Amino acid sequence: MQEGWRDRLAKAITDKKTSMRQVSLGAGLGPGYLHSILTEGKDPTVQNLMKVCDQLNVSLWAILYGADLTAEDEELLRLYQAAPEDEREGLLRLLRSRRGS
Repeated sequence: MQEGWRDRLAKAITDKKTSMRQVSLGAGLGPGYLHSILTEGKDPTVQNLMKVCDQLNVSLWAILYGADLTAEDEELLRLYQAAPEDEREGLLRLLRSRRGS
């Protein structure tokens, strides 16, 4: 069975040797917040999940997708996202052309 983001989040909590309650409170959320996410299947907001990840000192990307990004990778994604559409298209063309060389 493929591991999902909830499994990775639960593992991150276990790896830190802490409790869902402690992480929830440390992230400035209610004491049962992570319990409702991990046990009851409620969906978190991105902002709250980011707070939880910060509290656990893990990247949101690692929790959501199972792969960690370097700081440089994250910067590249932020810059790409902020660029105008025509610049993004140009960057993609450039990177795709480099892949073939």
